[in-house]
Amino acid sequence: MTNNDDIQEQKEVQIKSASLSDALCKYSYELLSGPTAGDELDHKGKHIIHEDLEKAFSNFNVFLAHLDDAFTGNDNSTELSFLQEEVETQAYNVSSFKISGSEENRSLVISGTKYVSAGAIKFDAPKVKLNGSYLYLNQLIDALDNAIAEVEAYMNGKSAPQMEQTEMQFAVTPSGGDEFTAAKVQD
Repeated sequence: MTNNDDIQEQKEVQIKSASLSDALCKYSYELLSGPTAGDELDHKGKHIIHEDLEKAFSNFNVFLAHLDDAFTGNDNSTELSFLQEEVETQAYNVSSFKISGSEENRSLVISGTKYVSAGAIKFDAPKVKLNGSYLYLNQLIDALDNAIAEVEAYMNGKSAPQMEQTEMQFAVTPSGGDEFTAAKVQD
């Protein structure tokens, strides 16, 4: 049993999918313990996502571009960090991921948008087996682990800082009213 398996056993839920839309996160998870273990639940978040969650999703953009064969001028020895800086990567935006299968048969599908001159194309990338031979598999798993950690943090209350309405105080005028009321134009 690996350390990852130990960590997995300690968790009460396992994230199965997540999507970002209108600065909110919708996610599904499987219960790992208790009398309803195995049940999958969907949750639509009502709080604006933290920028860390948005960044975690943007880390998938290079993989979506690669799986879409956007990098025609590069060979299989090109470093991922180089591809992240390519202009082709900027045309992609990942909005969701979904994990299917169990244990050694787990697979990942990332979905998003490719921006082209005539508009935007939404599509799902081909399924990637998480124990397969995808060229950038280790980096993809790192990005997935980061995204899952951020979704779990969102699930536990991490969201964008909440704006607070400030209250303005006005000095009292000699006539007994405040400066704001005294400043109104009288008809």
